[in-house]
Amino acid sequence: MQRYGSNKFKTALDAVRRIENWPAAWNLRLRRHQNGLTLLRFRDGMNVVCRGNTRDWDVVHELMFAGGYARAFEFLRGNRGRKAVLDLGGNIGLFSLLAAAQSPELQLHAYEPGPPNYRLFEMNRLANPQLSERIILHREAVAGETRETKWFFDEKNPGGSSLFATEGASFDVRITAFADVVASMTDTIALAKIDIEGAEFELIERTPAAVWEKIPAISLELHGDPSSRMTQPQFLERMRGYGYNIHEETVCSYFLTRR
Repeated sequence: MQRYGSNKFKTALDAVRRIENWPAAWNLRLRRHQNGLTLLRFRDGMNVVCRGNTRDWDVVHELMFAGGYARAFEFLRGNRGRKAVLDLGGNIGLFSLLAAAQSPELQLHAYEPGPPNYRLFEMNRLANPQLSERIILHREAVAGETRETKWFFDEKNPGGSSLFATEGASFDVRITAFADVVASMTDTIALAKIDIEGAEFELIERTPAAVWEKIPAISLELHGDPSSRMTQPQFLERMRGYGYNIHEETVCSYFLTRR
């Protein structure tokens, strides 16, 4: 998850309008170095647990107030019939919750390998019982090939935790090949959200072209290649070669649809 700009006054007003316990949201912003968990109760029925002294609030702001993944959610609202949505890099679970809310026929498969994020995702899933039965949470990462490796936790920016860091608490995690994830789906896939902190380069290098034909749309957060073998323009050109139109949403965020 990348950092974005925000209008603090507008954010404060949005919090009052949309969050029942809005003083708790203000507290997350004004006392950023205060530890502990905060439950935000949105007036539309959504409940979101955030960690203090982290950038969890930034995730909430990006998706709830700043229009993050707006094209993805609009695309999902237009789908008919039972479909699967893949959430690669589940973090605190907010994308999965909002995606599930777009249609009662969507089945979410979320992949989050790190225990600290996985636990919070599970809390947020259970805090929203109207959606939780349609969200399957997998404690694993997704990349190019299946294996065991280390995952490093960034306690200040949990959404930036990755397989490629060299600092922070480390955890043994399982990676499942993207091709195997796609093959395991019994429902037609509607969309894949990919925000995996650089592992997208390994994923694209080792996923056969035929796999991409099963993915009609992708919401992509594009980072730097940890191996420095591929540039971001080369990554996007590869995706064009796989049959996608690319729509830039922000500096690092793209929405891809098959031609």
